[in-house]
Amino acid sequence: MAGIPPEPRRDPAGAEKPRPSYYVRNPWRNVGAGAFAGASTVLSVTTLFYALGRLPLVLVGASLVVAALAFGFGLYARRRAARVDAAIFGDDR
Repeated sequence: MAGIPPEPRRDPAGAEKPRPSYYVRNPWRNVGAGAFAGASTVLSVTTLFYALGRLPLVLVGASLVVAALAFGFGLYARRRAARVDAAIFGDDR
């Protein structure tokens, strides 16, 4: 092909190391974000239906407990994600 320079040949023995990727697949990041989103959704729906008078006070208390558990699980997942990242990158946290 005219006008296109040939690609440089790379010897497998003298090949350069690939650059390290800064993206690491860590499923705990998504779990943490999902838990925080779930807690926020539960609180929003509870507030909306309680304000409309469609939710008894007993169920509001149960919803608050569920939201608190989801938030706590989000904090746990965030700590696990930090531990996984530290193990991958060799950082002691």
